[in-house]
Amino acid sequence: VMTGDGILAIHGGPKVRDKPMPSRRLFGASELEAVGEVFRDSWDCGVDFGYQGKYEKRYTDKFCEFQNGGYADAVSSGTAGIFVALKALDLEAGSDVLVSPVTDPGGVTPVIEQGLNVVTTDARRGSYNVGPSEFEKAITSSTSAAIITHLGGHAVDMDPIMAIANSRGIKVIEDCSQAHGTLYRGNKVGCFGDVAVFSTMYRKAHATGGCGGIVFTRNEDCYWRIRALADRGKPFNSNSFDSNDPGSSYFSAMNLQLDELSCAIGYSTLSRLQETIDRRRSIAEQIHHGLRGMKAVLPYNCQVFCDPSLYFLTFLVDVNALKVSKTEFALAIAEEGIAINPNYRYVVSEWKWLRQCTSNVNASPNATSFRDDAFNLLFTEAYGDEEVNDIITTISKVESVMVR
Repeated sequence: VMTGDGILAIHGGPKVRDKPMPSRRLFGASELEAVGEVFRDSWDCGVDFGYQGKYEKRYTDKFCEFQNGGYADAVSSGTAGIFVALKALDLEAGSDVLVSPVTDPGGVTPVIEQGLNVVTTDARRGSYNVGPSEFEKAITSSTSAAIITHLGGHAVDMDPIMAIANSRGIKVIEDCSQAHGTLYRGNKVGCFGDVAVFSTMYRKAHATGGCGGIVFTRNEDCYWRIRALADRGKPFNSNSFDSNDPGSSYFSAMNLQLDELSCAIGYSTLSRLQETIDRRRSIAEQIHHGLRGMKAVLPYNCQVFCDPSLYFLTFLVDVNALKVSKTEFALAIAEEGIAINPNYRYVVSEWKWLRQCTSNVNASPNATSFRDDAFNLLFTEAYGDEEVNDIITTISKVESVMVR
C-alpha cells in the first residue's frame, strides 16, 4: 500500500472522486414540453389521451425513419417486446430457441413463458456476443428460432449467423436493447433478423420513460401480427375492424401496449439519439486515449464490422500483471468513486433458476472467461472533462499499487 495521497480508498485513503458522477438527466425541458403537448391536444379536442393514437404513430414513424424503413409498434417493455416477437413468429410448440450467452432475463423468460425450450449458446472468444461457430454448434434438431443480443452496443457478426439460420429454417429475433443505432457493416442493427426488439427504459440510449419497448420488422404481414399480439388480438388491418367488437379479434392475446404520453417522450429523446451516440463515442475515445500506456487495463476493441452505440465501456484486464484478483482490482477502482460493474452477472449459463426451467443450459466458457478478465465502466453522455480525468486518474492510481 502506498503512503500519502497514493493510499487507495479501499485501504482507507482519500477517494479520487468524492462526489457522485453526474446524473444523466435524459428527460429535460424538451420531454416536459412533449408531455404538455399531449395534454393540450387532449384538452383542445375534448378527448382524454390513451394509446394507439397520433403520438404513437409519430413516434414509430420516426423510429422507422431512423432505421431506414420498416414497421414498428411501441410496447410496454423490452421483455414484452421479446414476448410479442416470439409469438409473431408462430413457432412450433415445444421447439427449441437459442438464446445469447450474455443477456438480460428479459431476453430469456419469454421463451419459457410460451412453453418453448431455452438452449444456451456460447460467446465467440474475446467477446460477450455469440459467434457464428458457437451459434451453429448450439443448434438442435428441434431449433426453431434464436434471440441474438447485441450486448453493450457491440454488434454480433450477423451475416454468417443469418446464413446459417436461413439454411436451417431458423427464425431470428435481434435484441437491440443495448444497441440503439449500432452499425453492422454500415447498416443499423435490427435490420437483419426477422424481428427486432429495442428496450426503451430510462437507461437506454433513447427512452420512452421509466419503461417501454419497440418491436420492429421489415415484413408488413409480420407487423400486423405484432400489432394484434400487443393489443388483445385486434385485427387492425381488416377493413371490417370494429374496436367495439371483441369477437372480431384474430386470436387470444395480451394487452402490452405503450401509452401516448410515453410515445411523446420517446419521440423527443429519439430526436437526440444520434447526438447521444456520437457524444458517448467521443467520451470513450477520450478515456481510451488517456489510458494509453497502462500496464494492466486495455480497451475492448470492437470488431471491424461494428460501429458501436456504447451502452457501457468494457475494459480487459491482464490478470497476470496484477498482484490481486481482477475483482479486487475492479472493486478498488469503484471505491475511488468511479461507477463500474466489476463482475458482470449476466452470463445466462450461471443462473441457477434457469436450470430449474430447462435441461439445455450448456456451459459458456468463452463468455465466462471474457467476463472474468473484464469490467464495465458505466457512463453516460452527461460526462465531461472532469469525469474523464477522474476515470483516467483512478485507473492509473489503482494500477500503481496493484500491478506487479
